Amino acid sequence: MHSDTNKNRINRNLKSGILRRQVIRLIAFAAILCTAQLFTACSDSSSAADDPGSGSLLVSVVTSGGDTSPAGYEFMVQGVGSFSTDANQEYTYRNIPEGSYNVELTQLSSHCSVTSQNPQMVQITSRNTTNVSFEIECKAILRDRIVYQSNHEGSWSIYSSSSDDAAKTRIPEFNVSGVWRPSISPDGTRIAFTATGQGFPRQQIWIMDADGTNFVNLTRDTQAHSEFPSWSPDGSKIAYHRYAPNGEGDIYVMNADGTGRTNITNSSIGDWWPTWHPDGDRLAFHSIVAGSPVYISTINGDGSGRQELLRSSSTFFRNPSWSPDGSKLAFQCNINSNIWEICVSNEDGSDPQNITNLAQAGRQHRVVSWSPDGSMLTFDSNRAGQENTYDVFIMNANGSGLVNLTNNSNSSSITPFWSPIE
Repeated sequence: MHSDTNKNRINRNLKSGILRRQVIRLIAFAAILCTAQLFTACSDSSSAADDPGSGSLLVSVVTSGGDTSPAGYEFMVQGVGSFSTDANQEYTYRNIPEGSYNVELTQLSSHCSVTSQNPQMVQITSRNTTNVSFEIECKAILRDRIVYQSNHEGSWSIYSSSSDDAAKTRIPEFNVSGVWRPSISPDGTRIAFTATGQGFPRQQIWIMDADGTNFVNLTRDTQAHSEFPSWSPDGSKIAYHRYAPNGEGDIYVMNADGTGRTNITNSSIGDWWPTWHPDGDRLAFHSIVAGSPVYISTINGDGSGRQELLRSSSTFFRNPSWSPDGSKLAFQCNINSNIWEICVSNEDGSDPQNITNLAQAGRQHRVVSWSPDGSMLTFDSNRAGQENTYDVFIMNANGSGLVNLTNNSNSSSITPFWSPIE
């Protein structure tokens, strides 16, 4: 009897163990199934099957204008959620319950605008796909382009090249001459430059869109020359150098539409070549004083707080350019020789170093500009060919990796400016 009881207990334990293992397997399978269902529910709604009582929304985007590949757009479907899509793409949003919904384009690049209705009302019906289309127009934009002037086609015009492609793109022709010193707006959509023409024999500050359209004379000054435009970091103002014939001139600041011109240096010496600090509060420029080497100073945008930044009894400093983060200043100098080199200092003017070291008579490195990430510089120089033939070069910010971007033979390319847009 005792033996039979033990056998029964063992059989019950075995059966109980088998049952427990079966239960564990069922629980594990259920967990896997649940996880798969959750994954499906959280995955891209465009790949999920339509549920009864719901439909689909197909959103298409048509982008036109000077830039047909801007950054992606973001849409909001009222009460459902948001999604992103690229320019000229379609997006299908599935499993939307039947009903009326507002579909709104909520995010796009600042140089783009919606030309169709926004938002748009759509009606979702069960097991059907509702189509809605948005039309967007974007201005031309200069991304990571180097803009400069060149006469390689016989007359001076404005061109652009990418940093890894020497092919020149010419900005469309316009009725001015003496084109000089282009400068790209912070958003990459406009170019300011100096030129004469259209009844203005003296140099003026002109502005145009990146593709050469909407051409406007900002200064319209019959009494003096205006040159060397420099955009403020927010694009609302332009600093420039204004001087009367046979004079040295001052640094002026005006609104980007040409209004509100103010002389901020108003000095008896010559103040030239303004460049805005990235903080937008101050500018650097160089000054010319008879009997003294050219030197670099700074001043606040309202004309206060003028102070010398780089000055020496024997070394010349001119044509300043701030790095994108404001920690460095690049400029033209002759620290170690009588040859103009490209130099870099700290923001406060300390530790100036020449980063080109050609030191060859008759050769010079001149106008310098930073890449948008601050890792490289572009400048013009006659170091590669004849004394009167200039090229646009690029190099790393420490002077290494020098590349001749334009490789002119019987013409020149000068005054490069690197777009601040990557």
